[in-house]
Amino acid sequence: MSEVCITITGVRKPGLNEPDFHSYLTQHHAPLALPFLLKYGIKEYNLIDNFTTLLPHAEEMQMSKKLADYDYVVQFVMGDIADFKRLWEDEEFRNSVKPDHVNFADETRSGISIGYRTKFISPERDERGQLRN
Repeated sequence: MSEVCITITGVRKPGLNEPDFHSYLTQHHAPLALPFLLKYGIKEYNLIDNFTTLLPHAEEMQMSKKLADYDYVVQFVMGDIADFKRLWEDEEFRNSVKPDHVNFADETRSGISIGYRTKFISPERDERGQLRN
């Protein structure tokens, strides 16, 4: 079976602009969350910013009649959903990382999906996890 992927389609906290959101998530929240994600065997943690500067490209390509109505996507990839459940139930995580979400996210408008990921193209990595050229 493929890997499990939790995908969050997020909406920024009102009043937080795109650069400040990106800065906060990459410089504060991700470093706060990473030790827990690694502790529980999460294989990937990815952020996709839907910056408005790129919207004209989507409109030009006419890839869809409707543009997505969220600001960012966060993905967690794991071998087993039980790994994320253990992370989510970790008391230290719940006391330090989870409360930080209110600083950048509108949790009332953000969504989540859980599914199996199937890769069709995958870059090769060396033994240290770095991309090979």
